[in-house]
Order: sequence, then structure tokens, then C-alpha cells
Amino acid sequence: MNEDLSVVGKRLPHLEACDKATGAAKYAVDIRIPGMLAGKILTSPYAHAKIKKIDKSKAEKLPGVEAVITWNDIPHKLLNPSVQEYVLRDAQNEISDMYILSEKARFCGDIIAAVAAVDQATAEAALELIQVEYEVLPAVFDPTEAIKPGAPLVHDFAKQNISKHYKSPNSQGDVEKGFQEADVIVEITLRTSKQHITPLEPCTCVASFDVSGNLNVWISSQRHFIYRRKLAELFDLTERTVNVISQRLGGGFGEANWTAIPICVALAKKTRKPVKLEYTRKESLLNTPTREAYVETGKLGLKKDGTIIALQENLLSHGGAYFSRAIATAVVNMSNFIGLYRCPNTSAEVDAVYTNVPFSGGNRGYGGPQAFLLLEQLVDMGAEELGMDPLEVRLKNLKHMGELTHIGLPLETDTQEKCIRTGAERIGWKEKRGKNRAKGTMKYGVGMATYFDVSGGQPHEIFDRNVEIKLTEDGEADVIIGIPDMGTNLIGTAAQIAAEVMGLRYEDIHMVHGETERCLWDPGIGANAGLYGVGNGVMRAATEIRKQLLEEASKKLDAAPDELDIKDRKVYIKADPSKNMTVAEICQDSIYGKEAIHDLKGHCNIFAKISFTPTLNPAPTGAVFADIEVDTETGRINILKLVLAQDCGKAINPTTVEGQLEGAATLGIGFAIFEDYYLNPQTGALESTNFNTYKIPSSLDLPDMEIALIEEPVPSGPFGAKGVGMCGMMGIGAAVANALYDAVGIRITDMPFTPEKVLQALKNK
Repeated sequence: MNEDLSVVGKRLPHLEACDKATGAAKYAVDIRIPGMLAGKILTSPYAHAKIKKIDKSKAEKLPGVEAVITWNDIPHKLLNPSVQEYVLRDAQNEISDMYILSEKARFCGDIIAAVAAVDQATAEAALELIQVEYEVLPAVFDPTEAIKPGAPLVHDFAKQNISKHYKSPNSQGDVEKGFQEADVIVEITLRTSKQHITPLEPCTCVASFDVSGNLNVWISSQRHFIYRRKLAELFDLTERTVNVISQRLGGGFGEANWTAIPICVALAKKTRKPVKLEYTRKESLLNTPTREAYVETGKLGLKKDGTIIALQENLLSHGGAYFSRAIATAVVNMSNFIGLYRCPNTSAEVDAVYTNVPFSGGNRGYGGPQAFLLLEQLVDMGAEELGMDPLEVRLKNLKHMGELTHIGLPLETDTQEKCIRTGAERIGWKEKRGKNRAKGTMKYGVGMATYFDVSGGQPHEIFDRNVEIKLTEDGEADVIIGIPDMGTNLIGTAAQIAAEVMGLRYEDIHMVHGETERCLWDPGIGANAGLYGVGNGVMRAATEIRKQLLEEASKKLDAAPDELDIKDRKVYIKADPSKNMTVAEICQDSIYGKEAIHDLKGHCNIFAKISFTPTLNPAPTGAVFADIEVDTETGRINILKLVLAQDCGKAINPTTVEGQLEGAATLGIGFAIFEDYYLNPQTGALESTNFNTYKIPSSLDLPDMEIALIEEPVPSGPFGAKGVGMCGMMGIGAAVANALYDAVGIRITDMPFTPEKVLQALKNK
């Protein structure tokens, strides 16, 4: 099949490459409307405090100030900042515990007031004039301290600051009996970090009510239809009167930019003027969610031959001041931990804990990187106890075709062993592992981790797709779908699929996307669901268009539809390609031809509309290998090379797939050794407030990356494709941790692996 493909599988440029390269592409931060006001937020300087009184009278009198709002001026409706309850099939584990503006400060940076003024300087001056009387309360910043008796309560309803206790329904067998039967047991407790996703575009919203009361909102969001529903609910509007526009994101990564949106709408509603609320970098770091941090304890039992017989995980999910995705990300973490390998006895449970720190959420990887950080170190530890190669232990316990993945659906392809063997060969595993390589103060090591992920949220989350395709009079196609462009080139890969099926060229496809008013309902992008769901939807709609084209052409070419084919904008008789007509001629005829005019057929575009509901969820599998050097004098880790061997089903655009994996791996490198979301242990104040103090990897920090794409088309995917957007970061932390142990024999239990921690661990050793 693949040998005959004209567009799919080709390295084509991003569909909007020219617009983005020239700056013509517009993002929420670029929106300008005549008469637009500048919004600003006021945040609490205390981690925990009652707001006894807010005097905003001086700020309201400042010339140029149009509105000052506090908790008393907004709808008193509790919400969850993830706004994801509408797409979960079972939302019973969701908790709504946040207002648009806080009635009580629960972390240092909590938003308690907002202003709208004629310009930024006036808005900032107005903030200085708002007088707030606080009653400072005791605060707690560590989840292990928060659950102790007598700890300050962040929310009164949560006893011992535990919002939810949850045991994984995927637990099976008798884990205690499994450990009794094990020949080797290893255990470790890790603390993962509150990594922030830090997209280049700051959190931004523009809101404007027109004269008819209709609301237009411009945002950077992966789920704008969901935000439309929540805004309508909060402000007592009908969804028809709310249009949310999110055509492009200056970085998605799962970050939910919710907090700015209702504040901006509230300011626009009060002033009846357009308002733009653009967070500073510090405000974005404080009031958009970090990665969920965990205190995670894992225990692994093995038989003498390396067979895994028992797995157990206990989590404290450090959600911060608000619930957000505390249970959802933990469910993914636990499913990954106990579900990657074949094991008859498993158990996993979590306590979601409130503390007085900025809230967490569901970011790229969604609990997976933390799970594999724990699991894959345990596998290495167990292999060492048995005197076995950790690679061989992994191969021995892999799941194969037909066995159930971590989400309870069968594996549709069997590629994980190939990923491991390919990665091992390219990193030089046999030549480097356990060889005590050194040069002066430099020590060298290699480590690995394996994983699998998802191609969507089914069966737990709604990722239905609604797609429209309309052929124009010129024989080109408008593909209309509600997704935003997150920079992943999903719109481009969808265009390649559409072009391949309809026999058109890539440049003939025009994507209409990212606006609730122009597109059918869409749940948004997450969980690697873009290509799998959108691609399948587009493929089905394009197939219907293809059918219509062949039927129309058959009348003109005097041949049955199954005797025809379409390629390069032409429909032709397969037995005699010289007999053909262009797609443009067919489209013209469908509107202006004699049959359309005289036979009352009607003037109409060739058009298709479909809905696609995924029922399967193919698991993209992979393995990552890291070759590192450790300076034993400074403690600095330098990653020399990463090899990512990734099963992607079918690479619709190999350049896009490689770019996604490299981008995710960069995020994983930051998670492992750089990014330290540092909160003052005495005050809870964030001290890493910009890119000088919150270090993310730059191009100078990146290693040689080798991407090995393992292509084995999955039956349920569009042209066999799976989603891989999150996969590249899944095993990076674990591979680096295992390489660190191979190099210098230490395990650091507190992320990230900074030079200070490495030096201290070497000293302790």
C-alpha cells in the first residue's frame, strides 16, 4: 500500500510555515481591537491569608481606570481550572474548588483582584492603589507535612488536606502474596518536581462583547469548545452567543490557560469594552498549572529468572492549592506503573493532597514521565540484585500482541522489543554498559527506559471528531474542523491524509480550524489524540468525497466508479488513463453544469460531513537510551547522546514525527536535570520567576539526538498511524537516572538532578 502513496509519508513543510516564518500568523497575544483596554491582576503576597477587606475606591478614581473587580464582583460559582469535566465519561472524581477571583488567598500569587484601564501603565498604577487587609494564616508547603494531624487546612472540607483517596481499578491479583513469592524485592521513594511548561507565548486573553451582547474571546487554548461552554455557564450566556477563537497556540504542551479567561471576560462585561489580559512571565509561572508533583513509592518483586511477580505503588499527589487534575494525572501514573509489564500481582493507590503552593495540572506526559522514572529505576535495581542485564529483564517481561495495555485495551501491534533492540544497538549498549568508563574527573554511563503511551483518552475521555470537507469550484478542498494549531503540524498531517484520499495535492487543501462559530463541536487536543482521532475523521470524510467524485466522473467518462481512480487532481479510467477529467471540471459541473441547471439537481458543492467516535486506543511503544558524562568535581551531568526508538504506526510526515519526539525529549531533559520550580520553604513564594532563574534547556544544552522510527501500521489508525506527541519525554528522566547510576553508582531521589544534588550524593556515597 505504502509504495503507491503520493502525499502520505512525505517530508512536506508545515502547512502554515510561510505565515509563521514571516510573522503573518496571528496569535492571541497579537490581537488588537480599537478601544481595547489593558487588564492587570493583583495577587496575594501571602501563601495563606483571609481577605478581611479590600478598598478599591482610590483605584477606581484614578483617571483612565474603567473597572476594578474583586470576589464580590464576579459570579460565585465554583469551578475546576482544568475545565475538563465536560469531556470525561465519568466525572465523579472531579472537584470544583476555585472561583474566578479568590475569596481567600491559598498560595503566594493567588489572584484576588483585577483592573481594566486605558493602558498598561495606568492599570499597573491602579493595582498599587488597591488596599487589602489580610489576616495571615499558618501555611503548609510539603505534602508529607500537609497530611499530618494538626496541619493548617487549605480547604476546610478536606480532612488532613486530602481531597481524594483513589485505588487504581487496574490493580489485580494478590500483591502481598506476590512479594512473599519473590526472590528479590527492591523499593525506592522519589520526589518529582513541579516542572512548568513555559510556552513562548504568555497566557493571554482578549474578550469583547458586541452591541447584540454576543461574546468573542481570543485565547491560546487546546480546548476552546469546552471553554465556550464553561464561559456560558459562568456568565449566564447561551453557548450560541459565545465565540471562542483559538486558531494557533504559541506552545500548547497541555497547559490550561484558563485563569486569565474568565477574569478578562468579567472585565469586558463590566466595562462593555474590549479588554486584553496578558500575563507577565511571573504571572504565567504562578497562575497556569505546573506538572503534577509526586511523592511516589514503588516496590518491585522478581523471581530468580527475572520474571516480575509483584508491583506496588503508593502516591502522594502534590496538587497545590486547587484540585485541577490531581486524580486524573495520578490515574495515568498508576496505570503506566502497574501496566507496562506483564505482572500477575499489582496494586496502586493515591492520596491527592492540598498545600499552599501554586496548583498543578495535566501537562505533556500527564503523569507518565513520573511513573516511568519510578518503575524503570526499580527494574534496573532488581536486575542488579539478580546479576542480570536490565535490558534482558525488560525483554523477558514485555507484553505482546493481544495482551492488554495499561488502559485495558489489547495491543494491536507488537513492536516494543524491536524498539528496545534498535535503540540498544544504536547507543552501543553492549560496548558501554557497566564498563566503568572514565577520563580524569569525568565518568561515563548509559541508561535506558521503555514505555508505552496512548493515542487518545478512550474509553475514559470523549475524543469524538466532527469533520466537514467542501470542494471548491476550482477543485480544491476546505477541510473544516474545530482543532487549533498547536505547532505540532496536526493541520498539515490532516491535510496530507485528505489530499492522499481525494487524489489532490497537499497545496490544494485549506484547513479551516480553531473557531467555535465556524466549526462543528470538537473536544480539543490532548493525550496524543490529535492524529489518531482527527486523522481518522478526515480520512472518513475524504473517502466520502472520493466516492462522490468517482460517481460524478463515471457519468462523464462512461465507466463504472470502480473502474476509475483519482491522482494528481485527475479522475481517470484505470485501464486507459488518457481518458480523464480534472477534479476542477467535476466541481464546476456539479454547480454550473447542464444537469445541475436544467434537471433541477441544484447548484451545490461536493460536500461531506462525518462524525468519528474512537473505540480503540493503540499504544505507541518506545525505548529511550541515554549516554551521559558526569563531572565528579562539579556534579554537572552532560547528556552526550539520546537515542529514541519509537513505534509510530505510520509516519504521515516523518519530519513532523521526528520534530515532535525531539521537542518532547527536550522537555524531558529539562525535567531530568534543569528545571527547578523553586518555592521558598519558609514563605512559599516562587523564586524562579523568569528564564534567568527558571532554567530551561537551550539549543546549547541539547545532546546529539537520534530518532529511529519503527513503522508497523496499526489497523485502526489513519493509514496505520498512532499519536506520539507526548512519547518523546516519557522515559528521559528514567534513562538519565539509570545512566547516572551506571556512571557513578548513585541514585538521586529528588528531581531535578542538579549539580548540587549530584555532588552531595557523591559525598554521601
